[in-house]
Amino acid sequence: MNKINLFIILTILINCYFGINQVNGKFHQELGWKQSLTREFIDPDTPITFRIYIKQQNVEQLKNKVRDVSDPHSSNYGGYLSVDDITSIVSPSQESFKLIENWIGSFYPIEIKYTDNQDCIIITMFKKNVEELMNVKLFKYIHQNGGIILRSPIDPIIPSNLLNHIDLITGISHFPVYKLKNKVNSLSSSSSSSSSEGLQIISIKGTGEFITVQYQPSCAPNCNGKYFPMDVTVTALNQVINNTIVTSNITPTCSVTDGATVCKVFANSFVYQPSQVSITDTVSNQVLTWDHPIVSLPIVLPQTIKQYYGIPNHYQVTHPNATQCVVEFEQQYYSQSDLEQFFNSVGLPTNVSVFVIGYNDESNPGVEASLDIQYLMGVAPNAQTTFWSIYANSSAEIDDILQWAVAISTHPNPPLVNSLSYGMTEGNVDTYLGNGYMARSEIEFAKLAARGLTVVIASGDSGAYDLGGPPMGANGCENARGDWPSNSEYVTAVGSIYFTPYSAPICYDSVASGGVNCQSLPVGEVGVSIDYGTMWTSGGGFSNFTETAYYQKDFVNEYLNKLNELGISPPSNLFNSKGRAYPDFSTVGKNLYVINGGEWLSVDGTSASAPIFAGMITILNDIRLNKGLPQLGFLNPLFYQIARNTPEAFYDVVVGNNRCGLSDSTPVCCEFGYTATTGFDTVSGLGRPDMSILMEIINNY
Repeated sequence: MNKINLFIILTILINCYFGINQVNGKFHQELGWKQSLTREFIDPDTPITFRIYIKQQNVEQLKNKVRDVSDPHSSNYGGYLSVDDITSIVSPSQESFKLIENWIGSFYPIEIKYTDNQDCIIITMFKKNVEELMNVKLFKYIHQNGGIILRSPIDPIIPSNLLNHIDLITGISHFPVYKLKNKVNSLSSSSSSSSSEGLQIISIKGTGEFITVQYQPSCAPNCNGKYFPMDVTVTALNQVINNTIVTSNITPTCSVTDGATVCKVFANSFVYQPSQVSITDTVSNQVLTWDHPIVSLPIVLPQTIKQYYGIPNHYQVTHPNATQCVVEFEQQYYSQSDLEQFFNSVGLPTNVSVFVIGYNDESNPGVEASLDIQYLMGVAPNAQTTFWSIYANSSAEIDDILQWAVAISTHPNPPLVNSLSYGMTEGNVDTYLGNGYMARSEIEFAKLAARGLTVVIASGDSGAYDLGGPPMGANGCENARGDWPSNSEYVTAVGSIYFTPYSAPICYDSVASGGVNCQSLPVGEVGVSIDYGTMWTSGGGFSNFTETAYYQKDFVNEYLNKLNELGISPPSNLFNSKGRAYPDFSTVGKNLYVINGGEWLSVDGTSASAPIFAGMITILNDIRLNKGLPQLGFLNPLFYQIARNTPEAFYDVVVGNNRCGLSDSTPVCCEFGYTATTGFDTVSGLGRPDMSILMEIINNY
């Protein structure tokens, strides 16, 4: 028996005998961490920093305060709370302070620091003392991607009398989660062979009148540098007149990485028309057809968004307090030179100063961060903008959203609108981040709402089932799953739609059923989904952990009744009809043009939709603040009320279904999903804000 197993057994015996308890387990073999086999010396005086989240008081009182200051019918609407006000409500009991301080104090902490709300302690202590305090042993662990940490393989073990006083302990047994890179042979269409040999389609990307097809050639894995021309056939679907474009004898561009061969060809396509795409190897004559529709769409720029969304093209934010922020994790950084080039190239004002909180490496910009800040600032130029970077040990470490929420909740001058394009399947949160992490995050989000801060969350990119496998997603179609933190009552969840004239159900009907060619109709919007021509599906559905939010119950009930009346509701055992429904709203999330590291590329995702929506809220805040009115803060209660009073303030997306998602980057379509209907639905929420109307009425509240 090795020493680590012996230690674990002894610890469990101690736990049973003395009545002390384990909290917040984090070690999972599937995460790829292994204990270092080298017997190198670890200095017992190595400093270890960890956090203790103390149980708060009066949580229901806090939630009632949020309702009061966020309800447009309340006389206290907009009367947001200060840091001291919130502290006076939620500050832990003196008993909690005394017990925890006595426990910690006897183990010689190097530093003890309380957050301003007094409900979280950040502690630094020597390794040897942490081990005694927590009844654990810290070992060196190495990840297959190269990361190195000191962690316990089991949970902290604390005295029983502390259990009712502590919500969560982080930094002891928390093993960072790495998002594993997808392998080429896992990206193939379901119409392809499951092996790594032969012709396989990897991905298809449409941009205007062209598509790019990535594929594994039929000669793989033994091509010996010889790649043969390809034919690409694009056939329009469900049209009054069937159209086909064949691009012949295309010379591919190919590369080999880690033994996997990937080729790329560019071909002609239709704009907007859902199409079927096939590729043909001109030597073997092997033909492969992608199993799902493909739609090729024009590039989107900030001016495109402003044109379709009713934002005056030259509008600039003028109030100094109309502030906004993008929050980044996973070593996602932005480049100031990229940002300036973006503004110059798209013809926007170039006064693009950014305030940075945390670390930023401008020499190593990330696509996520570039997308976020370019479109937040592109939609709301001249607003004071913060780039808030949460440090991570690796570019693939799981996102510590709770850490950010605690930090901003006590910031003396926090950005008013905050966009986060991160999250995970709600059922995995406590499993990988610690038992109690999601519940504590919910309270922290309520604190932000009480302070009058808007938190915009991307609703996820893998449909109603949050497919993709752990840790970030889940597998299987046995039940629909919510995404976190979109499932929170106190955030605004934003999904993705795309621009197209094919924005009515009749555009997708067959000719025999009365279908029409919608190519010449005005441009509308459709929910992003694999069923409707994209390579991914915007997230939406019902939470299995949080209840339907009070401000949306009538909309949700109407939607559920409509699904039943139309006979398109998923079976009741597949979803929780009483859960928090999301997204709340949607904006464009397809083919956004971004510059990253000096290179232009088109980017998709709810990661694009969230900062676009956030920029729209900054504009509305600017209008209100310039009239002496408070910022919108937690805006869901108001916006749902506006949807009741002025439904035309939101463009109604009536086409879309989110039954499909991605599992290991391969499209997977479950039998049932949620369907877009008139009014609220869990494909696009209340729809897309019409700024031409909202900018006129926003000061009426």
